[in-house]
Amino acid sequence: IKLKSKPIYSNNSASVWDVGDGVACLEFHSKMNSINTFTLMVMEKAVKKLPGDGFKALVIYNEGSNFSVGANVVPLLVVAKLHIWPLLRLILGQGQKTLAKLRFSPFPVVGAPSGMALGGGCETLLHCDRIVAHSETYVGLVEVGLGLIPGWGGCKELIGRWFTSKNRPGGPMVPVMKAFETIATAKVAKSAFEARDLMFLRPNDEIIMNRDRVLSKAKIAALKMADNYTPPEPYEVSLPGPSGRAALEMALRDFTNKGIATPHDVTIGKELAWVLSGGETDVTETLSEKDLLKLERKAFMRLAKTPKSLARVEHMLKKGQPLRN
Repeated sequence: IKLKSKPIYSNNSASVWDVGDGVACLEFHSKMNSINTFTLMVMEKAVKKLPGDGFKALVIYNEGSNFSVGANVVPLLVVAKLHIWPLLRLILGQGQKTLAKLRFSPFPVVGAPSGMALGGGCETLLHCDRIVAHSETYVGLVEVGLGLIPGWGGCKELIGRWFTSKNRPGGPMVPVMKAFETIATAKVAKSAFEARDLMFLRPNDEIIMNRDRVLSKAKIAALKMADNYTPPEPYEVSLPGPSGRAALEMALRDFTNKGIATPHDVTIGKELAWVLSGGETDVTETLSEKDLLKLERKAFMRLAKTPKSLARVEHMLKKGQPLRN
């Protein structure tokens, strides 16, 4: 597949190309394909305008060595150090709203990753209808290494996938524990096959051995879905609330006693447990996707205001490796 010489929409961080047969391709092109507010702007424009321009499907694909290493955290650090909290909430909300629009867009969206798809890159894939992945795709929600939790719907999507899985055992705690273990330990799938085991990929997602064929296979998948396509229905979940959170916090104490978790790991883990268990809900109530996103935002903002989380972000930017504090 050859991209047309001129993109349909473009800015310094992302472009949308025509790849023929009514399929468009969204490509990131910032450093390491990181995602920033300008990337989100192009993504939102594509969802809004592509149907009117005659397109019936969208593929998200990058030519670089990595799909995306996640959100650009430099603005987060600057804004947090200056205590401009309304702006940080705005950026957080922009990411959530844009990916929600991607998930419920009027046309099918197919993610076509290879290499690393971490943090916000992983969250982008979680909001796609289908994924056609190169076998050497390394997917993970790694935000805890920055002292944060996924804030663009990653928690919401992973708990939703475990909760709605046909093969899970009964009861609300199994999905909570599975999602908690994956996010709290920053698990990164060592291959696309392992990504399927971790629920980053679903059973019907496709894995391709030849990287050069990922885009063409994704285009074929998108065209097949475009016939009689209907957007997915929002889901609701019943989560255990404080009782489930208490169980997760017991596990955190055990990690601390074994020397596995640092004090700030415990702080992050408690915020994550609060989100994944549903806040102050109980199993007799249901939570919508919007409810879960609201919990994500609140927990993310609380962590962003802690000096130890900012120290982790700064250390990662300077040293390229996580800080254990």
